[in-house]
Amino acid sequence: MMNEKKKVVENINVLFGKISGKEKLENQLDMLQSHIVELEIDVKRLQTQLEKKENTSKRAVSAKQEVESKLNEANTRIKTLVHERNSIKNELSGDIRFRGMETVFPSRFSGYLSQIKSLKSDRESLITVYVTQGQSLSDLKSSEKILGYIDENSRHLLDKINSPTGYVLFYDTDRMVCEAIAPVFSIKDPMWIFGNDFNVEKLDIIEYKDFGVCVVVVHAGESFVGFAPDKNGFETHQIIRSNVKAKHTKGGFSQRRFEKLRDEDIAHHIEKVRKAIKEVLDDHANNTYHIITGGDHQLAKYAIDGLAGDIPVIEKTIDVKIKRDKTDLILKNMLSSRRYLL
Repeated sequence: MMNEKKKVVENINVLFGKISGKEKLENQLDMLQSHIVELEIDVKRLQTQLEKKENTSKRAVSAKQEVESKLNEANTRIKTLVHERNSIKNELSGDIRFRGMETVFPSRFSGYLSQIKSLKSDRESLITVYVTQGQSLSDLKSSEKILGYIDENSRHLLDKINSPTGYVLFYDTDRMVCEAIAPVFSIKDPMWIFGNDFNVEKLDIIEYKDFGVCVVVVHAGESFVGFAPDKNGFETHQIIRSNVKAKHTKGGFSQRRFEKLRDEDIAHHIEKVRKAIKEVLDDHANNTYHIITGGDHQLAKYAIDGLAGDIPVIEKTIDVKIKRDKTDLILKNMLSSRRYLL
């Protein structure tokens, strides 16, 4: 009896479900739920694609910035090399040329002086002349006493030396030794002297005296500021990096607007460099005796403008690669001297 009632109830429910459309609604609900699952899968797939695209975009932006940075470095390097080439070209212009030019690094300077000092003559035929920056031989007091001993070609070559620190001439009247050296630090007192040997006393003082140097190397987007108490290494240093746009190659308004933005980037970078210079000079106010600049000549002038006070600024026409683990090479190059063979 109970089984028959149960069957009747089930039949009624089935019949009611068909009449009410319940089964149809349940089927539609199942379809909608299945569709929702599919949509959720699509959403996850699209999210994954979007994340990949965002990562790709980030990598692209990073790569673009890296390329722009390298391009800035290359442009700065080209500009500096052109400036350096023009300086050398001026020294080599004309028919009369130096027999040779070479860089004397700090580690070799002492040996160079020893060799020069070891040269002897049985008579006072060795002339030593100290010339300050911007001077020529004819500017020296009583220069007529030595000009007659120095040949015209050598005088012509000496006038081509463009050194921010002056130079020292070592000249043998028998022309066995004819050369000049532009030291790292400025020659303060001009003088000339005949002797049985060459007078390197003032260069010895430059070599062995205690000195504190603030080194400033400026590029558009990457610069270096450091303090060295001696030639052995930096006591402190900073590498300043900024995102500076690469030069625009197209013309018109777009280029002008782009160059304006680039100039703003450079100006912001120079302000950061100036802040670093001020910090170094403030921290070492009592033992900074020279400031040596390098890199982009014009930007270096902007960076140091108004900060040096009474500290002499030596503008090097050389460029150096800025690397965090190669600061010794920066100091080596900035403290180098220049030798000229007449």
